[in-house]
Amino acid sequence: MPQILHSVSVQNQIPGADGLFMHDMPVNPLSVILIALRPLNETSTLTNYLQYLGICDAINRVSLAYRGQNIVSMTGRDAAMLATLHHNLHVWQPTSIDTDNFRRCVVVPLILGRRPYDPESCFPATRRGELVLELDLDIADVGYDGLQYTVETVELLDVTPREYQKYVQHTLTPAATGLNDMDLPLGNLYRGIQLFGTTQFTGAAPAPSWGRVELLLGNRHHSYGSTDFEVAHTLAGIIGAKHPAHNEHRHRVNAASASTTEPTDTPDSFSSPFCFYAYLPLDVTGDDRFSVETAGASRLHLRFNAETADALRVVPVERVLVSG
Repeated sequence: MPQILHSVSVQNQIPGADGLFMHDMPVNPLSVILIALRPLNETSTLTNYLQYLGICDAINRVSLAYRGQNIVSMTGRDAAMLATLHHNLHVWQPTSIDTDNFRRCVVVPLILGRRPYDPESCFPATRRGELVLELDLDIADVGYDGLQYTVETVELLDVTPREYQKYVQHTLTPAATGLNDMDLPLGNLYRGIQLFGTTQFTGAAPAPSWGRVELLLGNRHHSYGSTDFEVAHTLAGIIGAKHPAHNEHRHRVNAASASTTEPTDTPDSFSSPFCFYAYLPLDVTGDDRFSVETAGASRLHLRFNAETADALRVVPVERVLVSG
């Protein structure tokens, strides 16, 4: 019978400087990696306080490599967003408070299968030293300092998975506005594609990094004949993802009033980091009926209208068969 083994795989670490930190992962089939970031608030200036995703930025890059080949490679913020938009996870914070020098705890989850604890969809058993977690960390920045971290893992004993999921980030800065193409790797089945753009949809004449987006397989439209970024921003909700509990928003109030019951304006979420992301779901029914198979295809690429030519990041969600 399968058994869950949840354990602290990397005890509390106190890095003395920015840099790369590498840790061997457990050898049993691996379902979840939980990276717990524990910095101190540096909020002597109160406006420096960071919400969940701001603390995730302490991870410049998280990589999980099997025999030197990346299974996971993306920023800490992108990993947190993928957990929200693709896996529909709600990550709780036990210490969301703006007190200066207060120790925070923010967890970045990496789910290595279709869902947590899935015995058929997780990373298979390895030998010691073959599966390595690498963290590129920024131990202090505006809003925090004194970073510490631990890593906890969820192994599944006595299982033989048939697949796992791969998340490797791809980047592009278009040379000019207008139509651009971004090629994606071939060979695996795609369950979704996460988009990040430096410029969000904002202002009286919005010009986001991603304008209208299309997906082409073998130079023919597939799944997304066209969608605008600001509409794609809502698609995760269409398939049931919850609005993030750690979303940043503001309330405006007449501070000159002496009343303790002064009403506020409606919430303003313009400042939310979620505004810079969209998710293109492909496995919309959760059974791969609409997932995109790329094995044998000549090309898979995104075609998009860059309304502002600045940095883009894409994280595909790929299914990898263990037998392959």
